[in-house]
Amino acid sequence: MSFLTVLPVANPDGSPGARLGRAYFPAIGALVGLGAAAVFVLAGAVSTPLLGAAAAVATLSLLTGAIHLDGLADSADGLLGRGDATHRLEVMRDPRLGSYGVTAIVAVVLLDVAALASMSPVRGIAALVIAGALSRLATLTVIAFVPYVRSSGLGVAAWDSRHRGLDLAVGVLSAGAACALDWKRALVALPLVALTALALAVLARSRVGGATGDVCGATSELCQLAVVLVFAVR
Repeated sequence: MSFLTVLPVANPDGSPGARLGRAYFPAIGALVGLGAAAVFVLAGAVSTPLLGAAAAVATLSLLTGAIHLDGLADSADGLLGRGDATHRLEVMRDPRLGSYGVTAIVAVVLLDVAALASMSPVRGIAALVIAGALSRLATLTVIAFVPYVRSSGLGVAAWDSRHRGLDLAVGVLSAGAACALDWKRALVALPLVALTALALAVLARSRVGGATGDVCGATSELCQLAVVLVFAVR
């Protein structure tokens, strides 16, 4: 929880814990989606669907500390830019945003808001919860199957090979529980989420040799968008 969100959850000594709890990524994603869904319903009830959707997307960013959007921007700048793998990794670590990064953030946020604004409150709740769960399951899958290319950083702990199979199994179960809210649309969204994660993983392998924390953030944002777009289709 303390790794994926800004919520003040920690051990008694203030540390976030020895392990990142990868198995719980989808469950935490569902909880974040539920929080955004509550804002979506309340804000939409007292204003307009568009403002409710914008408030929900803003809540997603606030609850996560915008780490996934930051990863999306850095990945866009690095993976789509020029240069060799070393240069691309340096670009991804640079805190400044380039044109690809800005464009990626604007496009994803606009699409999220537009898609949510077209939904009823009930469908919006299901969309946000399921999108949160499936997008974090996709992130967990990238961690399980795509090698980490940096020698330092938070990803070193995330890519620990211990209990990887068990973590993935627990993540699948929790994501499946979230999908029960609207299993028909979830089934349609699942292959799109898989294709999105696969495409990003293949791009990262070809451009920098593997995944980074930024690639995981981009996976989360793009897979979340894929689910929301499915729910926007009538």
